[in-house]
Amino acid sequence: MASQKVLVKNFYRAILSSAYIAGAAAVGGPPAAAAAAAAIASPVGIASIELAAQQATDFTVGSKAMADGGLILEPTFALLGEAGPEMVVPLSKKPRSKKQKANDKKKSKAWKQANDKLRNKNGQLKKGRTQKDVARMANKILKKL
Repeated sequence: MASQKVLVKNFYRAILSSAYIAGAAAVGGPPAAAAAAAAIASPVGIASIELAAQQATDFTVGSKAMADGGLILEPTFALLGEAGPEMVVPLSKKPRSKKQKANDKKKSKAWKQANDKLRNKNGQLKKGRTQKDVARMANKILKKL
């Protein structure tokens, strides 16, 4: 178990460090990537990566394997699919609020109007139109509702 924890923690250290540097590079290019690498190499950076990797490792290694099924009654970090296909099904459904129901009705109305405008009577999209066009129009209509 100890060697498994070391491997998992090393994995998370590498992922966290590379993600931080890649994110900095994506936003600020090579100079930002160099600054991010320097920040990670600092004592505070090392401590931050170590703490995050330790927390991720604790969650991962301490996760509950669900291959034989089980009942979850509280938030749980679980391992799924480790012995083949599995299904996770909530046993109760949260009731939707009046506001959520009203918003759902508005969305349905917007999508219906957009489809009515961009589809032929047989249901096919009009020439040169895509589902993306329908989605864009539905969002525009929804903003007006």
